[in-house]
Amino acid sequence: MWWIVSIPKPGSMPPSAAGLDGSAPSIEQAARALVVTARSYLRQQQREPSTRSVWGHIDGMTITIEGLLDPAIPERQVVEQIISVANVIPAPAISTPDSETRRRPQQSLTSCDLDTQLARIQNWTLTRLGRDVFIAGADPDPTTVEPGGSVNLPADLITLFGRSDGNLPSLMPGYDLLNRSRSDQIQALWLDIGADQRERIPEFAAAFDPAALSTERAGTACELFLPEFIPIADGDGTTLFVDTREGELSGCVSEYTAEGASDGWLWPSVADTFGALADSLEAESVFMTYYRPVVRDRTLFWNREPRS
Repeated sequence: MWWIVSIPKPGSMPPSAAGLDGSAPSIEQAARALVVTARSYLRQQQREPSTRSVWGHIDGMTITIEGLLDPAIPERQVVEQIISVANVIPAPAISTPDSETRRRPQQSLTSCDLDTQLARIQNWTLTRLGRDVFIAGADPDPTTVEPGGSVNLPADLITLFGRSDGNLPSLMPGYDLLNRSRSDQIQALWLDIGADQRERIPEFAAAFDPAALSTERAGTACELFLPEFIPIADGDGTTLFVDTREGELSGCVSEYTAEGASDGWLWPSVADTFGALADSLEAESVFMTYYRPVVRDRTLFWNREPRS
C-alpha cells in the first residue's frame, strides 16, 4: 500500500511542501516507513523542531500526524499514533457520488447578486456583533493575472477579493476567508504538492493528468488541484475554491482536501455560498449540514450539530 506525507518548507513564499512517499505490504510497515523517511529528511535538511501537525496518507486514508516534526517525540510513539488512527478509519470506498443524493450544504433561499448577500452579512454582524465584517482590500488590482497564470477572475471573485482584506475570523465554520495574495499562496501550495506527487509516483501521474482534467466541465469531481481552481477560504488543510473551468457550472464552489475534491461542487456560485451563509446567520439555522451559529458576548461561534 502507498504512503505519502507532505512536509511544509518553512519560510517559503509562496508556501510549498516536500512530498515523501513509498510503499509497504501492511499499515504497520507503511507507518514505520513514513516516520523513518520523514525524520531522515528532516535531519538532512537540519530543520528546527516544530509542533505543527502534518497530513499523511496511507492506502487512500488521510491522517493528521502529530509530533512528526519534533524529534523529541520518539519515532515509535508517532508510528503507534498513525497505526491507531488508521485502524479506526474505514477504508475509502471507490465510487462516484450520485449527483442527486450526495450531501450538499443548504442552498440560498434567495436569488440575488453577491453584493446583496455580502450586505446581508454585513448588516447582521453590525447588529449582532457590533463591528464591520469586511474591510476593503489593499491588494493590487484583483483583476490582474499573476505572472505565468492564465485564469481571468470571474466578476464575483473580483467583488469578493475587493472586500476580504480584513474579515471577521470564523465568519464561516472551519474556514478563514482569503484575500487575493493569500489565495495565490494557497493555490501555489496545492499545485506544488500535486506536481511533487506526480513526479514521485508514476501510477499517480498516469491516473491524473492535469491537462486532461482542466478540459472537463466545471463542477466535475477532480483529484488534482488545477490552475483553474481559485481558493476563497482555507482552514486546517481544507480549501474552498471557485472552479473556473468551462461549463454551465463555471464559477461553482467546491471543497478540496488532501484527498482531492472528490465530491464535486457544493454551491453553484459564490453568491449562493454567501447567500446560504446569510440565511444561516439571520435564521440561526444549520450551515454546511452540521454547523449552527451562536452569538455569545458579541462573538460568533459555530456549534456542531450531532449527526442524525
